[in-house]
Amino acid sequence: MRFTMKKLIIYLAPLLLWSATKAQVLFSEDFDSYPSGDLISDLSSTIPDQGGWLSGSSSPQTANLIVTPETGKGNVIVAISNGTSPIGVVNFRQAYGTIDALWNNRTTGNNILKFEYEFYGSDNFNIHGQIESQGSTLINVTPQSYLNRIAANYWDTTSNKNIILKNYNTTIFPYDTWLTVEIFIDYNTNDVYFYLPTLNLQATGTFSHNRIPDGISFYIGALNQSSVVKLDNIKLSALQTLPSYLVSTSEFVSSKFTIFPNPVTDVVTITNSENIGIEQIKVFDISGKTIKLLNFHNENKVQLNLGDFVAGMYLLHIKTNAGTAIKKVVKK
Repeated sequence: MRFTMKKLIIYLAPLLLWSATKAQVLFSEDFDSYPSGDLISDLSSTIPDQGGWLSGSSSPQTANLIVTPETGKGNVIVAISNGTSPIGVVNFRQAYGTIDALWNNRTTGNNILKFEYEFYGSDNFNIHGQIESQGSTLINVTPQSYLNRIAANYWDTTSNKNIILKNYNTTIFPYDTWLTVEIFIDYNTNDVYFYLPTLNLQATGTFSHNRIPDGISFYIGALNQSSVVKLDNIKLSALQTLPSYLVSTSEFVSSKFTIFPNPVTDVVTITNSENIGIEQIKVFDISGKTIKLLNFHNENKVQLNLGDFVAGMYLLHIKTNAGTAIKKVVKK
């Protein structure tokens, strides 16, 4: 069994690295200390291999994970179809018990989890980079070129909730370039954040649970013979505060919505261009009294008839599949 000192140090000392914003690095992997070749010598083994990584899957693994040097990046992981099938599938993870131990020993007050990784993909591919909890996905981002989209999901209360960060049905999927994924779970406010800085993609959501992270895993699938998928710079941190480049759920979702006309005489249209589904709208008057409540079925464009409202300003609380937006409308 291969096991590097770099990883052992990370396991035993989770309070190592701090930034000016009190970012505590709990786990870090850049693959630079490993020799070129297989990351995991036996993909069916349940025994951790170098770096604590293992696959341990009973399902056939039809792709290999190769440590490969890349100019300007050091070593990276490349998933390569092993030729037994036109489709390659491989998954790998950290051994259970390591991530929850790191999280449980974080510095008091560092209650925001940040998970990040870099990926590169060409042709048909599907990547799930995720944090796990209790045998389920706690949070992840899933670039899916074969579906022309980048998706995400997270555990909200009793099940996983899916979010489409961007559909690429009318634009070209971002192939053949390194992209960074950043995922946050704010246990102080029960909010989650997804951010891909190069693509300027951001989404938010809310949750209600007490689940903690207990695993890191990656699944790479839909690899045909010409596909290339690479991973690098995996990191898990505990923060005191969110980065300034993230906005709150309501601010972010509100910025995506347009209402017109405003002021309005009777019918107002509420819409967005990012396929955010509207679930419910509550209308409040300036005293905070609920005037109207309407339920919808995840439409991204709806209309409200305010013709029988008295003149004045009203607040629209728009509950969506990406959080709650708050917009003002003036009734003439």
